[in-house]
Amino acid sequence: MVPALADEFFRLAHHDTTGRPLLHPRATSLGLATALLGELLGSKKILVQERHVYPLNRTPPDDALTHATLDQLIAQPQHTDVRTWLEFLSASGYADVAGRLWRAGHLRPVAGRRRLRQTVTYVPTDLLVAAGPWIRLTEILRRGEAVYWADGFLLCLAAATGLDAHLLRDGPPKAAEHLQRLCAAAPGQIGELMAITAAVVGDAVLSYRT
Repeated sequence: MVPALADEFFRLAHHDTTGRPLLHPRATSLGLATALLGELLGSKKILVQERHVYPLNRTPPDDALTHATLDQLIAQPQHTDVRTWLEFLSASGYADVAGRLWRAGHLRPVAGRRRLRQTVTYVPTDLLVAAGPWIRLTEILRRGEAVYWADGFLLCLAAATGLDAHLLRDGPPKAAEHLQRLCAAAPGQIGELMAITAAVVGDAVLSYRT
């Protein structure tokens, strides 16, 4: 069974006690979109090849959100460009993943106000669960350990979205070198997906700044 990669990335991209975001909102949303495709990729439901994504197995996944993501891909066969799907899934990815975590009891919404605007922050309900991916991945980097598929995916996604700066902040220099090696050795489909993600995130953040 493939872990809920989008849930894990959501935890990594937010402070484990306050729920404060660690990334630019667009980078977070695009990272979540990539992680949703990763859940399908890990369960061999899709193929990523030459910058395109194709459904492979139409058997519905057990998880409702993963199921809905696969259904969208199947219903739009004319759209196969990975970049197009990242942009599309990122539009609702934050709300979709936060909703999945909330329904599972892992988050609670806290209403607030910023610049005369109503805001909602999703605060973790369990510190240990929220911090779990962070602790696990930083230990892998610090010790130079080998990784399973899911953790390798998350580490490469952290690098593609800029979250690696947070993961590596208190680590030794060898941790950054290990992350580079892991991402360079990523399986072809993951490597391709991460390269596209990094380009889309870079364009989105640059556009925001200019």
